[in-house]
Amino acid sequence: MSNVTTPGAGSIDAAIMDAVAAFNAGDVPRAEQLFRTAFAMAPNDLRAIHGMGVVMNQLGRKAEAIAFLAPYVEKGALVETTLLLAQLYDETGDLPRAMICLKTILKSLPTNYNAAMRMAGIKERLGDKPGARECYRLALEGSPNDISAAVKYTNANWAKDPEGGVAIMERLLATMGDKPARRAQILETLILQKEWWERMRRGLMPYHATDISELFYNYASDYVKDYERTAIQRMNGPDHATGRMCLGYARFIQGDRLGAEPLMLPGPGEPPRGNILDCIRFQPAFYDELRREQLSDITAGIPDMFLLTPLAPDPGGVVYLSCNYTYFTAFAQPMIVSLKDKAPGTPVHIHIMDATNDQAYAARAFCEKLAPLKFAISVEAPGFQPNDPNARGYYHAVRFIRFYQHLLAYECPLWMMDVDALFNRDPAEMFAELKGKDIAMRVRPGRFEPWNQFNACIVGASTSPASLEYFRLMAAYIGRFYRDKMLKWGIDQLVMYGVYADMADRGQAPALALLGEKEIDYDYRDDGFVWCNSGAAKFRHLARIANPASLPTADFEGNRFVEVFEHYWKKTQAILQD
Repeated sequence: MSNVTTPGAGSIDAAIMDAVAAFNAGDVPRAEQLFRTAFAMAPNDLRAIHGMGVVMNQLGRKAEAIAFLAPYVEKGALVETTLLLAQLYDETGDLPRAMICLKTILKSLPTNYNAAMRMAGIKERLGDKPGARECYRLALEGSPNDISAAVKYTNANWAKDPEGGVAIMERLLATMGDKPARRAQILETLILQKEWWERMRRGLMPYHATDISELFYNYASDYVKDYERTAIQRMNGPDHATGRMCLGYARFIQGDRLGAEPLMLPGPGEPPRGNILDCIRFQPAFYDELRREQLSDITAGIPDMFLLTPLAPDPGGVVYLSCNYTYFTAFAQPMIVSLKDKAPGTPVHIHIMDATNDQAYAARAFCEKLAPLKFAISVEAPGFQPNDPNARGYYHAVRFIRFYQHLLAYECPLWMMDVDALFNRDPAEMFAELKGKDIAMRVRPGRFEPWNQFNACIVGASTSPASLEYFRLMAAYIGRFYRDKMLKWGIDQLVMYGVYADMADRGQAPALALLGEKEIDYDYRDDGFVWCNSGAAKFRHLARIANPASLPTADFEGNRFVEVFEHYWKKTQAILQD
């Protein structure tokens, strides 16, 4: 807490100064006592009011802080106090009141950095892209050398002005001089934006590779070398651990994954990072071990799987959906309805995790109403409770083990897809792209992280030996980390890359059909096959289901997905009520 007092002769000034000193020393209970003393002496002193709110928030008494501060903010308070109340409303889920507080500030101080950034974050979560973009612009205007504002604004404005975004980040880099940590922070965005912009200038898709050679950086290599230099500088100072990890990223994005691995993993004597970095395995010896595993080894300890409704193989391909029951009701049902609408002859296999018996049979009853759509349902019960932090990683990773098992069982092409999507066209033409190839997937050009190179939102698998070996090794990798209780969010895409790279080194790489913007369509084109949802809209829909009145209506900037999803959502509800 900054000392907002001006020393004076009155005891109120001394009391507030003592309270601020106690707070800054970490003695929050003592600070609260002193602020209460100051407030009792001068109940209308804005400094005392603000201090009371700060200590209540610090002590976790958010509801009490809101009740205390709200009347004063309504009558006029320090900007800092209004910001604090907005933060409290935001953190407790009362977004409309948070926005009212922020609008009060921005009306008189439109480029107030903290207010503009918080308002932008709220608008972004609500799906109001134009509103978020304008707020980020205002924050950057008020603080033109702020890295966070520059990154947020250039990303939000990327579709409208990619060249301008690169120019902003290049200008900001030029102001940093020899400050390795800050240069690295800028470069982590600038490298990506530069690569994507140069691809666009050459008529290439910015986010979809058309050849595996586009995996790493072809146009931003000078900035990559700069990033490597900053990492080495940081390793030679107090920022050693972060610099070491960043050097690992720098080596990786230059194609040296074997040299990157020991830098990205915890160093000698360091504890596990507790995130996806702990799951990186690129050394050939690790894959030699995986090659020796049988299916019984891979599935050891994983809950049993039961087939509730069977399905005959289809040489044209089977859509494969895997999710928990919450995602089945929220997203998979509308997606399946869209499949029936666009391609009723395409069969679908639905694997549901953590459904009760009643829920599993309700899922089957729903699908039976979609005749002539052909479907299968399988279930498993890993037993995660709601909000278990380990559930998300399990659902996304173990689905690849189930996918491999079902690929063996069906002996026909399978196409695994995320369930938060819709079919815009019959996927038969997309399925045909697998002909003569082993695997179909999206590969992202210009990505830093090993778990962002290969994308798991749509993956097609043939039954060729190379395809079966690829998915077997994937399943073995994931099974190993499941048994070691080390599954982390993102391991599925890390494994997709790692297995492919190892097979390529051995001259055994599966032939890839690389999917583009038509197949994995985030722009909602008329000729797009699968319209893919984005994170904000997905979580907004989940919040709406949990509490229909919790979120205000937002401007979706002409997001066609929202309109079409609403159509299939309502159609789903009508089918359920029939």
